[in-house]
Amino acid sequence: MQDLYRNKSVTVIGGGLAGLSSAVFLAEKGFNVSIYEAAPKFGGRVYSFFDKINGLKIDNGQHILASWYLNTFDYLKIIGSSKLIFQEQLEVNFADKCGSKFTLKAVNLPPPLHLAGGIMGFKALGLNDKLAIIKLINSIKKGKFTISELSKYNTDKLFKISKQTYRSIEYFWKPFIIAVFNAVPGSTSAMMFTDMIKSGFIKKGNSNLVLPDGYLSDIFIDPAISFLQSKNASIKSNCGIEKINIKNNTVTSIILENKTEIKSDFYVCAVPFYSLKNMFNEQILNEHINLVFGLKPSPIVNIHLKFNEKIDKIFTNGFFGLLGTVSQWAFKVTDDQICIVVSAADKVAEMDKHEIIKIAVNDLNNCLPEMKKYNVIYSKVIKEMRATFVPDTDSLQNRPDTKTKINNLLLAGDWTNTGLPATIEGAVKSGKSSANAIMELLQ
Repeated sequence: MQDLYRNKSVTVIGGGLAGLSSAVFLAEKGFNVSIYEAAPKFGGRVYSFFDKINGLKIDNGQHILASWYLNTFDYLKIIGSSKLIFQEQLEVNFADKCGSKFTLKAVNLPPPLHLAGGIMGFKALGLNDKLAIIKLINSIKKGKFTISELSKYNTDKLFKISKQTYRSIEYFWKPFIIAVFNAVPGSTSAMMFTDMIKSGFIKKGNSNLVLPDGYLSDIFIDPAISFLQSKNASIKSNCGIEKINIKNNTVTSIILENKTEIKSDFYVCAVPFYSLKNMFNEQILNEHINLVFGLKPSPIVNIHLKFNEKIDKIFTNGFFGLLGTVSQWAFKVTDDQICIVVSAADKVAEMDKHEIIKIAVNDLNNCLPEMKKYNVIYSKVIKEMRATFVPDTDSLQNRPDTKTKINNLLLAGDWTNTGLPATIEGAVKSGKSSANAIMELLQ
């Protein structure tokens, strides 16, 4: 079968994780692959850079994986990357704005009892809060809510219907939703939410978290570039696309910004959803690709802090969820460096960087009072204004499929109709789907 693919060429437009995944899965099958990225770096949101001023290597943000990220693990296996830390059982440490600490730890029982046991031992919640959560998970498991019903409203209404308590939402559901969807419950599709509960909480072994053991580029990007080079793929950064030529419902070629014309058998467009309008005119988008203009961007703000002393003894498990604060998560990056994350950060993203740092440090000191004795000697704010899309009910109608109505054009991106939120797994799944779609067209 690989002999069939070996004579076929594919051009991938966009070198983010979706584009790289598409290229990797195609090259692994024997396709002749070219990939073009307009930016000077590959990886999109999953990248690291070196800050020359302070001599620090920095990830643009922090990412947590889950044990059900099977497409991601396939991708990493192909490129020979294995720098991941797998939890044996779900365990998350939290600290609230009063300085109290809590641990959510699943117990050694079959799902969903493993999580129910962990919730019952989660001291941030009262008995009524815990019972409300367990009842909702059990209702989702039993299929009490229909697909047609869930597709009509967002998760805040589901919480109201299922009589979730204020504290169950603020101290359990909201941290989960913000971490997974980069959105608040009122902007998260109830159907997507329940799908994630089924994937992450109900299936055996799927609730365990997986943490990157190193910098993002070292894990997800650089090994992919090396793999593609070993397959003689053409890899070009700083190489934007000026035009896509379409004739008789087929892409005939693309024109690079340097006026070079590239011809291939197939094309995968893996640019962000907001960049599609620069690639195609509105008629093509409406008639051949489906509308994506209904997708709304959702920002993430990452605050990197370096301290004058080691803080690793405080962050023994690598990260804390912050409760009742503007900041939501604090991750240990190195022994003296952490990254604080604010997701669904519409208001914070508009603030001045000094104000953002002040808020982050204040949240950190309130939740972890032992941090007050350390001095911040370096700080950097990274704003991703269009990090993901808002996953509300409208987004279900605005996510295009991998296959388009143009014969040899496929789409990839965490914004396509993967059935997943805009996560690493969603991006990789989209890349794999585009590769599988091309193989199906050849059969």
